[in-house]
Amino acid sequence: MRSFLFCIILLSVTSSSFSRVELNNTSQELSEVDKLYYTCKIWGFLKYYHPLVGKGAFDWDEKLQGVLKNTANIRTYEAFSEYMNRWIYYIGQVKPCTKCNQTGEDELFLKNFDLSWTQDNRFSDELKKSLMHIENNRFQGKHHYIGQGNVAQFEPKNENPDYGLSWESENIRLLPLFRYWNYIEYFFPYKYKTDQPWDDVLKEMIPKFLEAKIQLDFQLTMLELVVKVDDSHGAFIPPLVDQLPYFNFPVVRFEMVKDQIMVTEVIDEEKARKDDLQVGDILLTVNNQSATALHESQKKYLWGSNEAVKKSRIPYTLFMGIKETGEITIRRNGVTKTGNITFYKSVDLNPKEKTDPKWKNIGDSIGYVDLKNLTIQEVDEMMDELMDNAVLIFDVRNYPRGTYRSIAKYLNPSDTTFAIFTRPDYTYPGKFIWSGASTCGEKNEDYYKGKVILLVNEKTQSHAEFTCMCLQTAPNVTIVGSQTSGADGNVTKLRVFQRSYSSLSGIGVYYPDKGETQRIGIVPDMYVRPTSAGIRAGKDEVLDKAIEVAKEELARLKEIARLEQLAIQEQLRLDSMRMDSLRLKQMQPDTLQLDSLKVKIEDGKQ
Repeated sequence: MRSFLFCIILLSVTSSSFSRVELNNTSQELSEVDKLYYTCKIWGFLKYYHPLVGKGAFDWDEKLQGVLKNTANIRTYEAFSEYMNRWIYYIGQVKPCTKCNQTGEDELFLKNFDLSWTQDNRFSDELKKSLMHIENNRFQGKHHYIGQGNVAQFEPKNENPDYGLSWESENIRLLPLFRYWNYIEYFFPYKYKTDQPWDDVLKEMIPKFLEAKIQLDFQLTMLELVVKVDDSHGAFIPPLVDQLPYFNFPVVRFEMVKDQIMVTEVIDEEKARKDDLQVGDILLTVNNQSATALHESQKKYLWGSNEAVKKSRIPYTLFMGIKETGEITIRRNGVTKTGNITFYKSVDLNPKEKTDPKWKNIGDSIGYVDLKNLTIQEVDEMMDELMDNAVLIFDVRNYPRGTYRSIAKYLNPSDTTFAIFTRPDYTYPGKFIWSGASTCGEKNEDYYKGKVILLVNEKTQSHAEFTCMCLQTAPNVTIVGSQTSGADGNVTKLRVFQRSYSSLSGIGVYYPDKGETQRIGIVPDMYVRPTSAGIRAGKDEVLDKAIEVAKEELARLKEIARLEQLAIQEQLRLDSMRMDSLRLKQMQPDTLQLDSLKVKIEDGKQ
């Protein structure tokens, strides 16, 4: 009995303790960052979910400024919950939604969706109920703030990009952050693939936006935020481009080759001679700073889906802030020299025009096609000339011109699905819908039956990657090269503030089996990257490898042909032996007749 009573008392005390903890959660101290973090999330949630806000009944940016002002002195979750719940009440009554509980036939993609934060146990029960009620009775119809692009990708509308932007006001500086963060939160198809959880990004960036008190600092902070979407489409173009890594360019292309920053291409030969820069030069310092260390320190400003892309964009941050000239140290053939490097606007550079044909025969029965300049109208002519080759090499280390379906008609025996998509579910922001499929090819008994080789690298981005997905459906394809950009899907353009623009991938693109390409890219069957020696020698090592693969294919086909010829000869020999055997049988007397004759002869002797 004592044990039983002790257990009852212990359970009562324990339950009472848990209740106090639960009740006291709302009284916990609320840090400034957490307060702004939850303000951003609630403001964005109401923007896209509350029916009256969705109808455009309020200037929602102005409402945010009022909330930031009125919550400035709030220090506990309890007070914060009380204010937010009261604010939601005064926004207006949310009527029951008759459509919101209907279950559609669409297959949902939910990796980006998470509204569990609305039920945080540090919120009051009243606030949690209010947020849940709004979710369950969310806005349906044509939204005041949600526009759609040509393939149903999200595009903001009715935003005021010039809303009182002032570098002196912390609350105003938070507006672009809150806007952009919620764009990604509800409408970026690949939010689930960012390196840093998107909630953590908000908490990290709030103090940085509060400290960005001058225009340049603000724009650099905005750039840092955009980079965190880990999307090669995720560029940021601000007004002060002359002070950011988008304005002036060197006369040569620098790339990271293994652990060294090397000149891989001369853009303007005449200007490069003035700066005495050559392919193969190793960059050691920029304005007396280690080039590799400088690159590492500025990586937070370098956008891209993966490291391969970021390494190719080194000049954007390596020379940040240099407008006209800088001092560099290079190493050439073991000799170190210091000199100046000059920067130009892109329109002032005169790249050497390449006169290589769009397609050609290279070697014995190998065709090569550069998809950069090939037009749809030229595909028939190109295939007519190259169709008899045993191997076709398509160079996709560029941005093709929409030729993939026209080419696929020649490469495929039938139409084939090569991509499926996700698009935002605008009836339930944050959720996505599996939507549609792309096919290529057509029924064609005379399709190309040779080997197809695709060349790829980090320049293979977006439409180029989509092109590869299509051409991969051919029966005999090998991909040679290195990791592609990993950014597929139509681009969404975002006007962040004033004349500042950003962009990102607007829809999700996947293989038919739902395999991913975002950040991963098109995976090569044979991985090949240019080497330092190859770059200095002017070699195209990726193409060289493709030609090697093509020659191996030709050798294989020749061996098959030889074996087939031997088989034919052997068959002919066997057929000849059978014929000889038949003829021999026909020439011999019947055995029975011989036996009968023998008996008669023996009888006659008797």
